[in-house]
Amino acid sequence: MRTRVICLVVPLLLLANGRVFGNGGAWQTGVPVTGNGAASDQKRSTNVTIEDEKLVIDLHQEFAAVEVRYRMRNTGAQVEQDFFFPVERWADNEDTENTATDLVDYGITADGTELKWDNVDAKGEGPKAVVDPKWGDFKPAKRLWKKSQIPFTPGQTREILIRYRSPYAANESSVSDDGNATDAYFRYSLSPAATWKGPIGKGKITVNFLHPRPEEITISKPKDRFKKITATQFVWEFQNLKPTLADDMKIIVHPAYALYPASREYRADYEHPGFRAEYIFIGNRYFLQHSDYEAVASSTRKPEPAPSPAQTPSKPDDSSMRLKSESEQTFDVANIKGLESGTTWAEGVEGDGIGENIALTVHHPLPLDAIMIMPGYRSDDATFWTKNNRVAELEVTLNGEHTFVASIPDEKFGTPYPIPVRGYAKPVSAVKLVIKAVHRGTAAQDTCISLVELRARLSQKPKFQPAR
Repeated sequence: MRTRVICLVVPLLLLANGRVFGNGGAWQTGVPVTGNGAASDQKRSTNVTIEDEKLVIDLHQEFAAVEVRYRMRNTGAQVEQDFFFPVERWADNEDTENTATDLVDYGITADGTELKWDNVDAKGEGPKAVVDPKWGDFKPAKRLWKKSQIPFTPGQTREILIRYRSPYAANESSVSDDGNATDAYFRYSLSPAATWKGPIGKGKITVNFLHPRPEEITISKPKDRFKKITATQFVWEFQNLKPTLADDMKIIVHPAYALYPASREYRADYEHPGFRAEYIFIGNRYFLQHSDYEAVASSTRKPEPAPSPAQTPSKPDDSSMRLKSESEQTFDVANIKGLESGTTWAEGVEGDGIGENIALTVHHPLPLDAIMIMPGYRSDDATFWTKNNRVAELEVTLNGEHTFVASIPDEKFGTPYPIPVRGYAKPVSAVKLVIKAVHRGTAAQDTCISLVELRARLSQKPKFQPAR
């Protein structure tokens, strides 16, 4: 049995007897789940107040982009004010290759000038391991603090800006070929702002649902604070708020799921693989995700010959595509079935490949919930993703009669990106994918697709044999 932790970074900030995630505090204090740090002010007092706060949280497919702007005013004497921003990070795990141990691209500025920050270890009682009775044990999280100093003259007002990205938090585990993942969520707490002088004068929190399935997102905490502006934007505005734990935020971005190898007519032969197939359970909804189809491409890039020991790339686009391999590197459309890692399909025409397409003939037609795609060159060499073109816009035609266009953001995905199928309930026997726009590569114009899987809707729970 093996277990691992995915989506490994969660931002947090503190308040005495508080919980996790969010606004900067004027000092560190003993929070049971966060740990204790050396207090920046032994009297635990400050003359700095938050007059205005504007927080924007953009929820992407695999991460949240956070921007928080404070207008802070010093009501006392000149001070070098400590500012603490705690960070929760999951324990490193040998089964997780891409363990994130910090916020991504964290930065803090005062009146447009970048401030330095240091990581400060948390102290006190450490977090406990997570025990799941079905899926096993997870190592305890680790925590640290980001500490900055903000100088204030008497009566000075300053504009403080923090930006960072945070992958969503979730636990994933597996037993043999069975897998399980908890809800993927993002947390942010306002409660640490209670360490500043007085209440927050006024504030506005905007949450934008930017990933392709906004209907999956739930603001589970706090209750009844946010107003729905559109189907993809929620706003909470307040005045003179002294925040408490009840104001802290938790947003479920992706629901929990379980997966099992497909059986019966959908079963894949893993000893002689020709396609992938597994059941996915999300609550009382059931899906078959598979690559059980025949694929034909309108064009394909010619294979790369195996490099000789003395061979060095002569052109930028040579190095953009070649793997460190002793065999010929091919870019056949069969690579999109995902049977081998580090392979991709690449179109074979001059330019960006606009108008080139892949046609799929599906062996077991079912109504589609989504098309899962890796819209670039995913490889052990992470630079291949940016060196080559990624698909930015895809025209999808089902059964030759239902056509729609899907936009794909320029992000590097760790898992396949879902293109939801809406307004079409017929079993799908034919899928055509046409490249309409691309995100340009830095070294080549080859447009790549590394994986295409079809997520089909099942009308009832399938019969299967779990690993235990």
